[in-house]
Amino acid sequence: MKKIVIILITLLSLNLYGETEKEGKNRKAFDVDGNKYIIRPLYGIPTQSDIGDLLTFKEFKKDPNDGEIAGIQVERYVYKRPYDFPVDITLQSSFITHFNSYSGEETDYYTNDNSYEINFGIKIYWTEFPWDKYVRTRLGISEGLSYISRITNLERYNQYHKNNSNYLNYIDVTLSFNAKDITGIENLEDTYIGMGISHRSGIFGTINGIDGGSNNVTFFFETEL
Repeated sequence: MKKIVIILITLLSLNLYGETEKEGKNRKAFDVDGNKYIIRPLYGIPTQSDIGDLLTFKEFKKDPNDGEIAGIQVERYVYKRPYDFPVDITLQSSFITHFNSYSGEETDYYTNDNSYEINFGIKIYWTEFPWDKYVRTRLGISEGLSYISRITNLERYNQYHKNNSNYLNYIDVTLSFNAKDITGIENLEDTYIGMGISHRSGIFGTINGIDGGSNNVTFFFETEL
């Protein structure tokens, strides 16, 4: 955990004090043109599938306890297209509610009470694709830290009779498409719709000895302000 915190602080420091050249002048981090924030309400379905299987569309195994998640993510642009490279960098925070559901007898292990998750991280978007003249697309991935108030049923199921931890590594992968390009509605210029994967894990035992974790497939719309 300490190593991850040090790495994140280092990356954040570089983003805060670095400079990028645009239009013949140096620009400090956060000194971006246009919209500065991304607001993303989301809904998600927990899954037993590994993140690798989800990313390759190999399989989707639904949570046997039929849980659900809902939340909101807020991001602040750090850089837009630094050195004219097709990436954007943001700082991300999110608040997610896990609606746990369990009808069995092991109520000492599983729960029907909600869990509340808070995440912080750095996110990088790739913003250039061959089909952008038809539908603008962006692929994002974040790396950060996650805290959850109560271990979810899914994580307990995945780590049955093993260690669990409230603090874990956090990865958020999103793929989104411009809503104006899809619908032709001018007012949706700054709105995207998409899906993603919300991932918590111990990075193969690196964090608190946790070998597993949990994944949620998410659906969302995001607007820029």
